[in-house]
Order: sequence, then structure tokens, then C-alpha cells
Amino acid sequence: MSLAATYLQDIRAQYPSNLDRDELRVTQTGLLQAVIKMTDSPNSIVSDDLKKKAKDSQGRTLAVPVMKKGNVTIKNARSCSIECAQSDSGLVEVVWQTVVIDVCMVPGQYEKNEIGYTTDLAKKIREGVEKMKVLIEQNIDTALDTHKNQVYNSALATSKYGLTGNAIQVTGEDKQKLFFNDLEPINYEDDFYDPTLFVIASPALMSNVNEYINQGAGNDKNLSFQFAGKNFLFSNRVTNASGKLATGYFMPDGSVGFLTRIDVDARMNAKATDGTEWFEDYLPGMPFSVGVQYKSKCDDKSALESNGLAHLTATKVELYQFSFDFALITPYSSDPATKPTAIRKFEFVPAS
Repeated sequence: MSLAATYLQDIRAQYPSNLDRDELRVTQTGLLQAVIKMTDSPNSIVSDDLKKKAKDSQGRTLAVPVMKKGNVTIKNARSCSIECAQSDSGLVEVVWQTVVIDVCMVPGQYEKNEIGYTTDLAKKIREGVEKMKVLIEQNIDTALDTHKNQVYNSALATSKYGLTGNAIQVTGEDKQKLFFNDLEPINYEDDFYDPTLFVIASPALMSNVNEYINQGAGNDKNLSFQFAGKNFLFSNRVTNASGKLATGYFMPDGSVGFLTRIDVDARMNAKATDGTEWFEDYLPGMPFSVGVQYKSKCDDKSALESNGLAHLTATKVELYQFSFDFALITPYSSDPATKPTAIRKFEFVPAS
């Protein structure tokens, strides 16, 4: 007899091994962070009443009343004839999008596996959360571009920089160095006075911001003064067009709102006679609660893998479904083609 056969079996390290660190890396979500911060801001366009009603709105239309700015006529003489101008109101409907991911677990699969049940479940949930957040960010990027400002009263925007597709073109290093100093006057000329601005951009802008913000008093030229009151966040989902160095948006604090809601069964903690359960929970990495549907059943999973699981012809399968609805709220404008709006787009362009 010899122990060599068993002694020479493959040697395996325990999991987690950290070898898959780069494979499992998670993307950053600056767009989502920005809209959540602006939603929670005291200056938010989303009221506490709207947040509350949003959570209870599944199955019903949710609309927000708005008022249009009136046109006042100034006269230069008194008279007994008084004209009665009327206010004009409207309703803006909140548009929801549903997001769902499914996770299936076969407990018997892990009985003789070096990867444990909870480790694999956590991995699947983590990957699902990342996918859902990326989807939200893609929608935020689309919403910002769709609702970007079309009208500028500022000569800084139209002449010093110029516009292409309603995006301010910041061409060349000289203009890029002091561009952020011009954000307040550009906004001021369109009657946006909030001293706190959010700047959300593609990652390439990090280089400029890090360089200029560290040009302090000890340098030949101090460029850090222009960054007071500005919150910079970055995301890979900010679309950067071909030929542009970086792309971003700037807007007063509170200019974009983010609402979520979960299905009514999850809110009610419903249970079905077949064992299905619904409840509300927080997933790791998700900054808001989601609805969870859970059930288990007996199923044939013998073909789940090419080998090793042939014995699982009648095994327990656990099924999870995580879901929520979300809506993005942008500032109301009765006529974006003639009235300046808060969300402004800019592009850093190489010098010609």
C-alpha cells in the first residue's frame, strides 16, 4: 500500500483567496450618488410629500402640480380698466421604470464544494446590485442629456466658449484651466444663484480637477479658488463623444430628483399558501430598499453541471427575485426652447 496517490492530489487554497480580486471589482457610481445627494438636499425639487406619495403609488398615476411663469404687462398710465391675467397650471406625470433580477440557489450544490452557499449568494447579489446601479446611471446620463439647457443669456457661454448641440465647448488648455470659475457667472445671467453646484463628469475630467484644485498659494498661479462650493463626482456612464477630452454637467444643488418604490406585496409582507414570501430589505451596496420575493421548490438539477451533480434529481431549489421601480425627476420648464433651465452640459475639446 502507498499513500502517494492521495498525497499527490491537487493542493487547493481556501476560498476566499483574493486571487479573483480584479475579476470581481465593482464600478463606481458617481451619477447615482449625485442624484441621491440632490434628492436629500434641502434645495431638492422633490418634496417630502412627493417622496411619501411615490412609495404608495404602485398601480396608480402619480402626477405633480406645477405653475407656469406668467407674462406681466407693464403700463405707463392709470385707468379704470383693469385687465385680469390668469395663472396657468399643469400636471407633470412621474414616469416609472421597473428593475428586476432573479437569483437561484441549489443548496445541495455546495455540500462538497469549496465555495460555500453564503459566499456564492453574496457574489450573485453583489453582481446583481452592480448591474442595477449601472442601469440607473445609464438612465440618469440620458435624462441629463435630454433635459440639458438650450438657451444661454451669458456671452461667456455663447462667445467665449461657444456651443455645439447645446453643450458648452471648452477648447484648449488655457480656457480649461479657468472654466470652473465661469460657472457661477454663466448661471447668474440666467437667474440661477445657488452657491452650491454639482459637477458630474466622465473620469477623464479627474486629471484636470486634481491638477487645478491643487494649484494653491505655493504655486506660481493659484487656481484652487474656483472650486469653492462645487461638488465633483465622476462616472463611467457619462457619455463622452468621439473627439472630446471629457464631458460633464453642472447644475445647482437639488436640480435632479430620484424616487423609488417597491411592489405592494413586499410592503405588505405577504405570504402565499404555496410558501412564497414577499418582504422589503436592503441589499449590500444598494442605497435604498428593494422588494424581495422568495420561494423554494423541489426540482431536478442533476444536469446543472457537466459532472458531479448527477445525484441531485430531486433537490431543494431556492428562488429569489429582487425588484424596485425608480423615477428620475428633472426641473419643470413650460418652454425649454426659450427659457433657460438648470442642467448645463459642457465638453472639454482639444485645441485645434
